[in-house]
Amino acid sequence: MTVTIVVAVGRNGVIGRDGGMPWPRTGDMRQFKELTWGHPVVMGRATFESIGRPLPGRTSVVLTRRSDWQPGHDDVVVTHDLREALAAASALDDEVFLVGGAQVYAEALEAGLVDRMVVTHVPLEPEGDASLAPIDADVWREVGRTSHTGTPDYEIATYERR
Repeated sequence: MTVTIVVAVGRNGVIGRDGGMPWPRTGDMRQFKELTWGHPVVMGRATFESIGRPLPGRTSVVLTRRSDWQPGHDDVVVTHDLREALAAASALDDEVFLVGGAQVYAEALEAGLVDRMVVTHVPLEPEGDASLAPIDADVWREVGRTSHTGTPDYEIATYERR
């Protein structure tokens, strides 16, 4: 199983504010859809609720500590810890994407469960209440980067664990 984090991050490490993006959409959603289409996506409950529905073309695996939480959709897999979420997702496909939020990213990175990261680098320093730890060059090797025009412009970099 390959576990990939997909995240957009500002220069200051901010990835979210008040349950949403801290900047206008950059245009990277097309790349996100292409990358994750047909694969399971693992996300925290708050991220799922901010999206408001399962993502089309992908199985949503939602991680929550709330034992009584119900997604309101039949095609969502509910789990209660990260390893359970990854096991449920890997039973569906050998490529799994972690798509948020900050707690899910932090736990997966801390436990060494991530093989790859696809990071949209946004050249802004927004205020926010969710952030991503800096990418440690001793752990991660950049294997590709593309520049994109948008409002704002952005770059998408791929990192693999060393």
